[in-house]
Amino acid sequence: MLSQIQDALLPMLLSGAIGLLIGAGSTAWLMGRPAPGEPSDVEPVVPGQAAAGHEPHDAERPVIVADAPPLPPAVPQLPQLPQLPQLPQLPLVADLLLVDDSAVARAKLRRLFEPAGYKVHVACDGVEALALLDKGRYAMMITDLEMPNMDGAALINTCLGRPATARMPILAVSGHEGLRVKFNECQDISGVHRKPWVDDILMSHVVTLVGARQVREPALIR
Repeated sequence: MLSQIQDALLPMLLSGAIGLLIGAGSTAWLMGRPAPGEPSDVEPVVPGQAAAGHEPHDAERPVIVADAPPLPPAVPQLPQLPQLPQLPQLPLVADLLLVDDSAVARAKLRRLFEPAGYKVHVACDGVEALALLDKGRYAMMITDLEMPNMDGAALINTCLGRPATARMPILAVSGHEGLRVKFNECQDISGVHRKPWVDDILMSHVVTLVGARQVREPALIR
């Protein structure tokens, strides 16, 4: 009999407990809700604005466009000058150009360098030497300093001032007593040898500047 009463009361007790829980939750929700017209503690967030205490992202920051600095005035372009055509390089006609007004000195220089394999041309003064230089290139020039018509100093300075001969190695030979004075007249050359020169020293100087040549075999006499 008692168990039947308990079985009948148990569903009623469960229904009452569930109803009490639902009622308590509803009451608490209604009490926490603000009354109509009463300001809320939570500020609404408007799209595009950051909430209070919220650092806006870079995408939310307003973009401020500063006034751009004025552009500098356009610089007028200068007309391009036409390029000068490059002059064709003259052919190499000989290794050495020997310049001396003395026929004896020219003969001695020729006998020194030709058997050593060098191809040489000779001139008797500066005027004749410049005429040969206008026709072709030379690997090196050896010139006397004291000559008629155009002396060695004038010839050297003319060659140094021409683009075609400005880098040609030049040696001077002179028997002048004031050799230092003559050398000061043409300092941009490779060296000065006093007459009479020493064959081995002069040959060594030429080999250093333009390189050695194949020694020519003397012609056999039949």
